[in-house]
Amino acid sequence: MWSAEERAALAAENADGERGADRRLRLLGTYVAMSLRPAAGAWERCAGSAEAEQLLQAFLGRDAAEGPRPLLVVRPGPRGLAVRPGLEVGPESGPAGAKGLFFLRTGPEPPGPDSIRGAVVCGDLSAAPLEHLAALFSEVVLPILANEKNRLNWPHMIYEDVKRHAHSLQCDLSVIIEQVKGKTLLPLPAGSEKMEFADSKSETVLDSIDKSVIYAIESAVIKWSYQVQVVLKRESSQPLLQGENPTPKVALEFWKSRYEDLKYIYNQLRTITVRGMAKLLDKLQSSYFPAFKAMYRDVVAGEDQQVF
Repeated sequence: MWSAEERAALAAENADGERGADRRLRLLGTYVAMSLRPAAGAWERCAGSAEAEQLLQAFLGRDAAEGPRPLLVVRPGPRGLAVRPGLEVGPESGPAGAKGLFFLRTGPEPPGPDSIRGAVVCGDLSAAPLEHLAALFSEVVLPILANEKNRLNWPHMIYEDVKRHAHSLQCDLSVIIEQVKGKTLLPLPAGSEKMEFADSKSETVLDSIDKSVIYAIESAVIKWSYQVQVVLKRESSQPLLQGENPTPKVALEFWKSRYEDLKYIYNQLRTITVRGMAKLLDKLQSSYFPAFKAMYRDVVAGEDQQVF
């Protein structure tokens, strides 16, 4: 996210024309030009439209003092621009890979007549914000956390707690991203990377597993069982119960999607890592091993119910 202060000098240089115009709009236009690189004059035409002018004045004025809404600038076409309230990117916002530029007010006090310094911040909004956030988290946040130099003065318990929450957030992001695609991801517990060796005949590997890893695996089995049951309990008649009138094509698409999702789950359960987790639970005679086997059988049986 950029700060308006960070770009103030450059923005001021590009805002010296048209003394009668609102200087703040020209400053906003500078950020738009740097981020979205529209055609010449596109921002002036956009800001001059009745709808955009109303949104911009509400954003910059005192009418928005109680709760100023963010603004999103997008490119719906190769030459034009559009200003929208809020941060929701609709299908009309532009090409699938296009980004947007958002503006946020930092407080209830509106910016002055000649500057937005300290009152407005802006930044790029990815066309795929979830994937962007997940990549940022895994490629920036987690490596910073893993570097011992960044946590020299941290107590061990604090680090372990932060690491646990970071892993949980990473799993949640991955699950949501796959849900958007219509797939069910079974998030692997922390420490599961050691399970690739547990699938072998080595007893020493199994004996060296930490109790916290065992607890994480058993907790994962509970969560996976719930996720699998959610998939299995979905009914093709749900649209009818909601008062809709689905065609036979809708039912066929439901069963096709259900089968593909169960196949996706099955492939995850057959990986070396998950097999190693199951072997560990079996060796320890864990009370969660029967639950794992039951979940596996349910997935296989669900696949066999293919009706198309």
